[in-house]
Amino acid sequence: MDLKKRLNEEKSFKRVFIASIVFYAVAFVLMIVGTFLDLQIDKAVFYPESILVKGIEQFSQFVYWGMWGPIFTVLILSRHDLNESLEITGKVIPFIGPVDNTQTKAYKVCNTIFNIFTAILFYVLSVIGWKKLVENVLKNILADLDIADMPQWFYFIVCAVLSAVVILACRKIDKAKLRKLEALALAGILLGICYKLVEECKDITGRVRFREMVAYSNGKVDESGMSNGQKADLEREMLKYTNYGQYAPWYKKGNDMMIYKHSNSFPSGHTAYCCTMFLTYPLCLAFEKLKKFAPFMFAFSAAYVILVAVSRLVAGAHYLTDVVVAAVIGYTLFLIVHKIYTIFTKKGIIG
Repeated sequence: MDLKKRLNEEKSFKRVFIASIVFYAVAFVLMIVGTFLDLQIDKAVFYPESILVKGIEQFSQFVYWGMWGPIFTVLILSRHDLNESLEITGKVIPFIGPVDNTQTKAYKVCNTIFNIFTAILFYVLSVIGWKKLVENVLKNILADLDIADMPQWFYFIVCAVLSAVVILACRKIDKAKLRKLEALALAGILLGICYKLVEECKDITGRVRFREMVAYSNGKVDESGMSNGQKADLEREMLKYTNYGQYAPWYKKGNDMMIYKHSNSFPSGHTAYCCTMFLTYPLCLAFEKLKKFAPFMFAFSAAYVILVAVSRLVAGAHYLTDVVVAAVIGYTLFLIVHKIYTIFTKKGIIG
């Protein structure tokens, strides 16, 4: 059994290794091409009228939105008592360890407080997690129907009920399965935080988006006089009237001149966030019945990221170098988190 497991792990590693080499080689070539032809490529593929492209822009991040609710639902179902938590922490931080005598009154009081605190914390986080998915999806649907968005209290009530229902429905999941899901949930949190940090750094580059130049040049501005490329009804025909004077290559800081909105083109947030889909690969590997689907899910995740990346070019939201760098960052962060996850599960720290 150990030999079979080791052979499967080697096969999995080889598969990811080869795919990674190919990916980084292609990304390198595309970066060279994009460095010289970013603007020309966007001009060639720009087609904002596409319904498919609009739909992808609205809903492509559902993978990232959708993981937070399940993650914190798993954590509330698999939460540990105080001593178990100290024992797990001690495997990472040597000078921390479990309490020897768990029968003392002081420990029992602390343990009760700890259990109540973690239960409330993870429930609140699960509500917020489900809200992220429900609100983003419903908001986009209502916007398409020209219906006003729902108030915040509506989302909180709906998601509080949804979270409670999901927790009750999943409470009988086997503990061994929960431990595996817990490890994946922690990996998901780490990856999600990394992607959020990447998103927060985008404003530093100041790179003006292609469609913002199209919008401003064609009088598509908001009440403050700034370009409104994200919400305006743009058309390919507008390219002939567009001034590309504020285009900047990826290695130079852009200048929005206080007239272009969303001067945060580099790198692509949508593309990076969609790399969350790669978490389905370790998810499949964690369960015997799902292992056969692991190669397919890895390929599907790659195809999904490519689809979203291409759609961002067609929408004029990004340039080729934006999506390539985002894919490199997103995939590399996944590999790092996956490696940490693998080390921790092998050592029995989690999972």
